[in-house]
Order: sequence, then C-alpha cells, then structure tokens
Amino acid sequence: MSSKKTFYISTPIFYPSGNLHIGHVYTTAIADSLTRYKKMRGYETYFLTGSDEHGEKIEQKAKENNLSPQKYVDEMIVNFKKLWDLIDVKYSRFIRTTDKDHETIVAKTFTKLQKDKFIYKDFYEGLYSVSDEEFFTEQQAKKHEDGKYYHPVSGHVLKKVKEASYFLEISKFGKWLKQYFYDHPEFVIPEKRINELINNFIDPGLKDLSVTRTSFSWGVPVNGDNKHVIYVWIDALMNYITALGYNSNDETLFNQYWNHDNAEIVHLVGKEITRFHCIYWPILLKMLNVKQPTTVLAHGWIVTKEGKMSKSKGNVVNPLDLIEKYGSDALRYFLLKEIKLNEDGVFSIDHFESVYNNDLSNKYGNLISRTVSMINKYFSGNIASDFSIENKFCKKLSLRIEEAIFDYNNAMDKLKINNALDIVSDLLRDSNKYVDETTPWIVAKTDKKELQNVLSWLYYSCVVINTLLKPFIVKKSKIAAGLLEVSHIKLIDDLQIANFTNIKVKENKILFPRI
Repeated sequence: MSSKKTFYISTPIFYPSGNLHIGHVYTTAIADSLTRYKKMRGYETYFLTGSDEHGEKIEQKAKENNLSPQKYVDEMIVNFKKLWDLIDVKYSRFIRTTDKDHETIVAKTFTKLQKDKFIYKDFYEGLYSVSDEEFFTEQQAKKHEDGKYYHPVSGHVLKKVKEASYFLEISKFGKWLKQYFYDHPEFVIPEKRINELINNFIDPGLKDLSVTRTSFSWGVPVNGDNKHVIYVWIDALMNYITALGYNSNDETLFNQYWNHDNAEIVHLVGKEITRFHCIYWPILLKMLNVKQPTTVLAHGWIVTKEGKMSKSKGNVVNPLDLIEKYGSDALRYFLLKEIKLNEDGVFSIDHFESVYNNDLSNKYGNLISRTVSMINKYFSGNIASDFSIENKFCKKLSLRIEEAIFDYNNAMDKLKINNALDIVSDLLRDSNKYVDETTPWIVAKTDKKELQNVLSWLYYSCVVINTLLKPFIVKKSKIAAGLLEVSHIKLIDDLQIANFTNIKVKENKILFPRI
C-alpha cells in the first residue's frame, strides 16, 4: 500500500435518459478541480464519475426509441464522455452500472446482506416515481386538487404500486446514524442538510427500504430469485466501492483509496439526493462493515431568474452552447466561483459575460499580458531576478502572495472552492494595483535596477496566480504557463522564490479577448 496520502472523489452517476445539463457540468467540474488541486499538493488521486443505467425509466426510454436498453444506454454514454472531454474533465474511471464487474459485486453483496439478515422479503405498497426512481408515503408526497400524488421536489406524477419486494432493514439504524452525524460534523456539508435529514427522516422513524422490483427486468437479478432485479439504490450506491474492486479478486484500489487511515473520501451530490447518500449509503456501509466516506458535499441547484430549470419553462441552459461561444475555461471558472456551494445559484448570460470580462479578461488576462509585454520591452524577455523588498510596494506584494498561497490551500483543503477563488481574485486585484503603484513605465526611464526588482515581483505574482488557477482554468492556464516559461511548475510547493533565479517570457498572447 502506498505511504502517500490519497484523495478519492466521486460525482453521482448520472441517468442516461436525456442530455446532460449545466448542473451535471457543475458537479463534475467541482470534482475535477478538487482532483487537480490535490495532485498539485502531492496526493495520489482517484476521480470517479459514471452513469446509472438500470431501472424502469431506462427500459421505457429504450422502448420509446425502438432500441434495446443496452443499445440505448451505449448511445447515450457517447454524449456523456464527449461533454467531459469538452469541459476538460479527466476522470480515473467512468463506471457504468452495466459494467460486468459492477453487476457481479452488486449481486454478490446482495446475497451477503441476505445471509447477514439485513434483507427480508415482503410486499411493497405505496407511491412510486418512475422518473426519480423513488418511493414515497402519502405523507411525504404532495396531493393536488386533481386527486393525484406528485413528487415533492421534481413534481413528477407518482403511481400507486403493489408488488413483492425485498427490503433493506434500515429502520434499526436510525439511532446509530443520528449519533454518527453528531460525532462527525464534517460528514455532511453544509450542516443544514444534517438538520433536514434528522427532522424529516430520522426522528419520524426510518422506514425499511424496498430494494428490488418485479415489474421490469432491466437490472441486476437477485441470485436464486431472478424474477427480482435489484432496485436502483443498492445498485447505484455500490458503484463508489465496486469501482475500486471491493469484494473482488483484486482489492488493490479499494485498499489504497478507501480502506486505510490516510484516505480522504469525498462524495459530491446535488441536494435533492442527500437522503440516499447520507442515510441509505452510510447504513449500507455499516451493514457491510466498511468504513464511511470522509465527507458528503451536498451542493445546491443552478437556477435562472425563472426558477429551477425545466423544459416547460424554456430556461434550460445548454452547456455545449456556452462552451462553443465562450470556451470551457470561462464556463468552469464562472460555475466554480459564482455558484456558492452551500446555496442555489442563479445563472444568467449577463452575469456570465460580466464575470468573463471583469475577472478573466480585465484582471487575469490583462495582468499576464502587461507583465509579459513589459519584460519583453524592457529586458528583451529575460531578467536575472531580483526579489529584494526594500521597495515598500514589493514588500507589500510579497506578503500578499505568501498570505494568498496559505489561505488558498486552507480553503481548498476544506472544500471551500468559492473562497479559494475569491482569494485568487483578491490577489489579482492587488497585483494589478501594484502595477499602478510602482509605475514601471516611469521607473524604466530612470532606474533599470529598480525596474528589475519591480518586474521580478510582478512576474512571480503572475506565476503564483496562474498556478493557483490551474485546477479551474485548464487550457488558458497552460498557455499562460508557456508565456511565463513555467510549464515545469507542477506542485504548489514548487512556488518557492529560490526556484526563480532567472526569468524568461515568450511573445505575448491575448488569453481572454473581451466580449
């Protein structure tokens, strides 16, 4: 087993029943950026995403398209992977619940739970949402004037079902889970989600969970009772450990990224699926005697001024259109800086373009451009660096850089991406102000030695800023690193002044043209 610290992060596995939207991009970009950051801190990382391909909804969609379920999901997954390539997402594995290794372990795990008396057979009678793959009691559902019941969040119509089912006996674990929440406050972020789970589900009493269906066949069959297919939440949730080889012939990845003390394990989910990841999943892991993840981060939704995105409102934002017009870097930066992790975030084109111009064009792009231009103009692109701090502005900037690196690392380690990007934005502002304060174009006329000192610190600030932005601005930060001739800087710990005895730059390029 590696002695290095490890970082394992996952997104939910997304349903291939329609095109991915900006919310999927948001979740996956968070995971990708945190992975890139952890690599820059020397961690061994594993980033998992994928698709949840079984269930009644998929079976229906395939039938509507005159395809077999397998053929239908195969075609949809091509679009998933294409989008992740366009948005510069580099995952370690794209797991599919139709992958044979996953299906084998799910069936094997189900049998183990049966033997351990955590699963029993009975009849399920109640309300069910095909679209959301969720069961509800009448008390949990919304009843409209038309007499029908609706999903309390998505608004999808619920149908009454009665069928034989196997149940996971989660009702016995409410007291344990509540205590686990209290003992591990970092387990669910933000904290308000814990209160919602306790008040809405745990304190009223957990109900045993129906985990198989007989009304459709597209799923993993139960060993010895193949009329039943294993219902989505055992099938889907298990992906987080089946991807690592849990309970297989090769548990190397599982031992490296999950089953040891230095493993940091983070699940990213949208707030609407917090219940499944923070109640069903920890209880399932407890039943299996598997350690719990470090943190489940349940972020909010991206909405527009018309409210939650939906086809009926006509306010669905297509990420492909944004990438084509503005580039993947701009979309990643906007989502990760402007959408607050703990809240719903409003998306509008006006706000998007304002952030693009103010942050990426005016602050970041302009700072890199000014710096490269001046070093080329006054020193023919090459300076023997001078990091003295007799100049009060140089001293002030040196302290700001040191402070920014420390605060940025602290924010990212606590998964506070918005805070980290605000820290970089503040350093950008101060670095641009430093140019105005030191007036290098005036100093160039009188004191070449002083100019060397001023531009050395400005260059160093650019390198630091660009390095800290690498997890978010993937393509353009690479171009900027080439302009600054620091493509060899891989780790944040490499940002030591001693590593910059000679400064070189290349010909200038415009990184983010104004809109």
